[in-house]
Amino acid sequence: MKKIIPNSMAFLYLIIPILGLNSCEKDNLSSIKNNHPFAITSVYTNTTYNINILYPQTYDPSNSYHTIYMLDGDDYFKEAADIIAESSREDIILIGVGYANKNRRGRDYSYPKDIDFPGASGGAKRFINFINNELIPHIENELKIGSVDRTLFGHSLGGYLALYMLFQQDQPNPFDNTIAASSNIMWHNAYLFHLEQYYFDTHDSLDKNLYITVGDLEGASINLFHNAFTEKISKRSYTGFILHHERLKNTSHRNSPIVTLKKGLSIIL
Repeated sequence: MKKIIPNSMAFLYLIIPILGLNSCEKDNLSSIKNNHPFAITSVYTNTTYNINILYPQTYDPSNSYHTIYMLDGDDYFKEAADIIAESSREDIILIGVGYANKNRRGRDYSYPKDIDFPGASGGAKRFINFINNELIPHIENELKIGSVDRTLFGHSLGGYLALYMLFQQDQPNPFDNTIAASSNIMWHNAYLFHLEQYYFDTHDSLDKNLYITVGDLEGASINLFHNAFTEKISKRSYTGFILHHERLKNTSHRNSPIVTLKKGLSIIL
């Protein structure tokens, strides 16, 4: 397939969450009320991840909860915790997935590998193995957190990973819901279009909920690809598939994840 966009554009949307955010200091996350952080090292990625878990004030281990797994947890966990607190919802447990050392999102959140990308890439399958076989079992079996349903939340390249998880067929998808904000659909010549087409060619059903957004202030390219992708999947007739898509007003790339999460709590859950 011909290149749809310059690789520099796809790279731009990859680095914005790293360079453009006023990220929370990792040490400060542990001070959030009802947050219980821990570290876990994956045999699949050879990486240690910082995990933050926000429990409800009225947490009862005998109950089950809506569990939200948030990618880029180092960046968004504090803001997300504030949103959940403001909502007064006691049926949600937020799980932020971050990094103990060097940030490896470019590697973990992407597939296929892009030889033009200036860094490691294409490691999404190994990262999904970490999520499926290490993180979720630890959360549910070791920490005894029961799930009514599971939601995967991702922004930018994290949004790409969330959508990749939704349509890939190589590994189980343990998430009932997907929230994808400002997804980097441009990655590797818009590979997601091919992935979804192959899924459509082989499946009649997709028993999942998806809420996908883009900000109107994010620029023409990301809006163009968002519109094309949502138009395509809107025309599918997957049994069991519930799609909500939205172009957020007066919203930039930096602001879209928190706006999306706030709306997604009511739309998806």
